[in-house]
Amino acid sequence: MSLVAVFVKEFRQIGRDPRSLAVIVFVPALLLFLFGYVLSFDVTHVATGVLDLDQSDRSRELVRRLTAGGFFDLRAVFMSRKNLDRAIEAGEVTVAVVIPRGFGTALEQGETVPVQAIIDGSDGRTATIVQGYLRTFAMTFSREIASEAPRGTVRLFPMPVVPEPRVWYNPELKSSLFLVTGLIVFILMITGTISTALSVVREREQGTMEQLLVSPLSAPTVIIGKTVPYLVVAAVSTAFLLLVGHGAFGLAIRGSLFLFILATLFFVLAALAQGVLISTMTTSQQVAFFVAALSSILPSLLLSGFIFPIAGMPAVIRAITVVVPARYFVELLRAVMLRGAGIETGIADLAALAIFSTLLLTAATIRLKRTRLV
Repeated sequence: MSLVAVFVKEFRQIGRDPRSLAVIVFVPALLLFLFGYVLSFDVTHVATGVLDLDQSDRSRELVRRLTAGGFFDLRAVFMSRKNLDRAIEAGEVTVAVVIPRGFGTALEQGETVPVQAIIDGSDGRTATIVQGYLRTFAMTFSREIASEAPRGTVRLFPMPVVPEPRVWYNPELKSSLFLVTGLIVFILMITGTISTALSVVREREQGTMEQLLVSPLSAPTVIIGKTVPYLVVAAVSTAFLLLVGHGAFGLAIRGSLFLFILATLFFVLAALAQGVLISTMTTSQQVAFFVAALSSILPSLLLSGFIFPIAGMPAVIRAITVVVPARYFVELLRAVMLRGAGIETGIADLAALAIFSTLLLTAATIRLKRTRLV
């Protein structure tokens, strides 16, 4: 009978904490859904640009077949090499195909034609896969052209189209450069969110939170007072991360330092505000830590483009990544530290981070005001 009483007591205790119960029941299903859809190293829908200097039927056929298989998405048609270079630097396209003049005539005459492909190597793994896709496509396209030759004709060149890949920003395709920039985002997100998530809960457990709530301090003042010290700590942590990244991996800020500082400021503010918001919604440090870890690790690891390319995810998952601040910071860091991008190329991502940090700080302030009224 005593055992049954213990069972009943525990079930009642679980029922008194519906938030923890919801986390235990629904989070495993959420994890299965996310991991099942996101954990894929397939690279599809590669952002592709074309500079067609030939403008022949053959060159247009090449572009049509290249973008018909679902691996390459035509995002831009360039009119000059200058526009192509600018698009690669801004990260608008991952690969740019340059079709030379005389392409169609050379194929009709049975000659071999080199087609240049400029690849953004800031993501070394994707660049390697894209090179393989291009070689496979060139072989398939060449076989089809060879099969069109009249019977009895012997082609001297079995590969009419030969891809010439040129990898920018990371010609050696070092995965460390690609991973370290993502790791900086990952580390800052986790440390920022978890550190502030425990702050309010800790004071509530120690009984000092009530003193803050009855004091003449306003809710924005409390939020700022709890955020700024961790912001300073995060700045010092970022400096150490940059020193380690430069010393161990040769990683440096090649682009706009001003863009890097602004992006880091907005992202860290968003992470700290998320932690404060979590701390106002939880009642124990254990729950606060679990929620903070879950809400920071999973999005920054799976949905930011840190490891898995967003373009290859299903449409539903791609839509979810729009509300993940780490996605924009990953793109900005790689643009500044690998592609040497300037402030003009990061305005959209910077604006997204500013919006997220503002919304999260506002939500934390409103939540703290409601705590005052309880």
